[in-house]
Amino acid sequence: MKVKPFGLERVRITGGPLKHAVELNKEYLLQLEPDKLLSRFREYAGLQPKAVHYQGWEAQGISGHTLGHYLSASAMMAAANDDERFRERVNYIVDELEECQEAHGTGYISGVPRGREIFEEVKAGDIRSQGFDLNGGWVPLYSIHKLFAGLRDAYKLTHSIKALNVEIKLGLWLEDVFANLTDTQVQDVLKCEFGGMTEVLADLADDSGDDRFWKLSQLFHHHELLNPLADGRDELAGRHANTQIPKVVGAARQYEISNIESYRRISEYFWKQMVHQHSYVIGGNSLNEHFGEPGKLNDRLGANTCETCNSYNMLKLTKHLFQWNVLAEQGDFYERVLYNHILASQHPIEGTVTYFVSLDMGGHKVYNSKFNDFTCCVGSGMENHSSYGNAIYFQNEQSLFVNQYIPSELDWSEMGVFVKQTTSYPENGSIKLEVKSKDPKSFALSVRYPSWAEQGMSVVVNGEVFNHAAEPSSFITIERVWNNGDSIELEIPMTLRVEKMSDNPNRLALLNGPIVLAGDLGPINHEKDVTDLLFTPVLVTDDSNVLNQVIAVNGKVHEFEMNHLGVPRDVTLIPFYQMHDRSTSVYWDVFTEEEWRKAEISYTSAIEKERDLQLRTVDFFQPGEMQPERDHDFKGEHVGYGVLSNRKYRDTWPNGHFSFTLNVLPDDSNYLVVMYTNEIETMRSFDIVVNRVVLTNSQIELEEMNKFVLVKYEIPYHATMDKDIVTVEFRAHEGQKVPKVFGVRVVKE
Repeated sequence: MKVKPFGLERVRITGGPLKHAVELNKEYLLQLEPDKLLSRFREYAGLQPKAVHYQGWEAQGISGHTLGHYLSASAMMAAANDDERFRERVNYIVDELEECQEAHGTGYISGVPRGREIFEEVKAGDIRSQGFDLNGGWVPLYSIHKLFAGLRDAYKLTHSIKALNVEIKLGLWLEDVFANLTDTQVQDVLKCEFGGMTEVLADLADDSGDDRFWKLSQLFHHHELLNPLADGRDELAGRHANTQIPKVVGAARQYEISNIESYRRISEYFWKQMVHQHSYVIGGNSLNEHFGEPGKLNDRLGANTCETCNSYNMLKLTKHLFQWNVLAEQGDFYERVLYNHILASQHPIEGTVTYFVSLDMGGHKVYNSKFNDFTCCVGSGMENHSSYGNAIYFQNEQSLFVNQYIPSELDWSEMGVFVKQTTSYPENGSIKLEVKSKDPKSFALSVRYPSWAEQGMSVVVNGEVFNHAAEPSSFITIERVWNNGDSIELEIPMTLRVEKMSDNPNRLALLNGPIVLAGDLGPINHEKDVTDLLFTPVLVTDDSNVLNQVIAVNGKVHEFEMNHLGVPRDVTLIPFYQMHDRSTSVYWDVFTEEEWRKAEISYTSAIEKERDLQLRTVDFFQPGEMQPERDHDFKGEHVGYGVLSNRKYRDTWPNGHFSFTLNVLPDDSNYLVVMYTNEIETMRSFDIVVNRVVLTNSQIELEEMNKFVLVKYEIPYHATMDKDIVTVEFRAHEGQKVPKVFGVRVVKE
């Protein structure tokens, strides 16, 4: 590695929006009760729980995963803030885990329901594995990976030897589970999401010096995903995104330990494809948790874009690659994600976080509950807002790299140097770096010259201009003997610019410097008749440069007004990370006056139909995805699964059926709207049954992309009367099949 990062204990965030996010997260972490997070660990170890577990995912089959995140976040907070309260919590949790481990007596420890039984079956070669299901358990290895990671961070960041010892025993238990499995059986296990097992086991090998964990880490090499990446092939379309990214993070860590070149090829090729082919303007990726075809984003906007866990893991991967390459491009991407996705995912007052960050045109952010959801993104959010200091500064023996512009202080003890960074970034591009040192020190100091700096970047050292010939997306290096009190002043003018969607040049986003701007469409309002608030404007102009009709608001940072550009109205543009509890749009469709005259009727009609459908929706079920199927009690027999045009579906084999539950309005008329492929018009091979009532009246509601059709069915009133929830069954006729079902929703009148 060319450089290495400074540990969190060496960096202090001193101001700005990231400091505010840290403080909100600190308050949240201290509100959580460790005994509630430990409840199922004690229960499944045969010990009396000290508190009732939390609800949400912590009451379901993935219970226990949050404790691992919490342990990591607490260790990060202890290191980054020197806060003894978090060190005490880390030590308490590790003590409790040790007690649970001793009670099991095998090294095993987990909060996963039926965890011991599941892994005893796997050890015996009885393996029943699907994408999110291993022998009837919901991603048990994923949850255990979080525990490994928490124990690792407790060891590395708070120097808890006990945490390492507990982790070693857990690792030896896992090695025993896999000891006698064949390669084929191992790959069968890996069909079920297993998180970053390769990473944590590689770390454990490094921390413990025990080669058994390195071999176990290599065992978790998922051929189906990683082999094509090693060969430079992007076969990501249709795959569950956050299942895959941690596997590549693991490959990156394996490369650092082993120097095996294929691990590097996997990591760098995947990063390149993700950044340039699969990422939206805010740096996030995926729609409905899944990848699409490379370079195809235009038809992949919606409420469920940009799962926050994905960006959490992409930042980890980017940090690894930066250590190998020291590329400003990697620092630029890290910055884009940090401000426009991660910071944007936290509510600036409540401190709650999002699962998805919606890029729907006219959409809004939805926040998870602090104490009732405990989704994966709540867990990774705990870590996101605890670890802002871990990729600002990097070093080698005689060089310091300033990779991110964040108000902060650095203790470079190896050099006997203290660096203070003062800035209002990202409000503006003015940055000051001050060097403090008892003795003169000779070293190179490199600062990132961002790719977005269209008007250049000035550097002043001790009041004198430092001339450089560097280009954007590079580093400017200053080599000299540094004395106490020396300073560097950087000025990076932020300019308004456009980024076009790769597969549609007439759909674009606006940025000012590194900051993505969003149109403020008004307060979130779910009433059908406020169409003006809900209708997202389009940009209509004959000027080839839309920026000529965007004007900065005097006295406002990163705030702009449209000037006769938006139809049906102009809106204000402000930073997306500051947009909360508002309807917004990040992407804009652009038309000439003539194009708009031709397109207006069909464009507005399609938007109004889609918006109307969303507003009338009582409940929505997405087949083929883990969490929706669990939330809606999905069951079936002879059921198929697949992906078409990057949309998940369920169908059946002959004589098959499947059912699920949906919410309804007990005192109103309810309709069922189902998405099929357009071949459904000629198919009469199945029945839809709601609470034992067969639906008969149907009509085409909406067509989409010339591939899909939405069919609306009337639900007889007596099937829903006095009921809040109903069972919906798709049942094939004798010898026939249920066709591909891509989505089902209950809508009101």
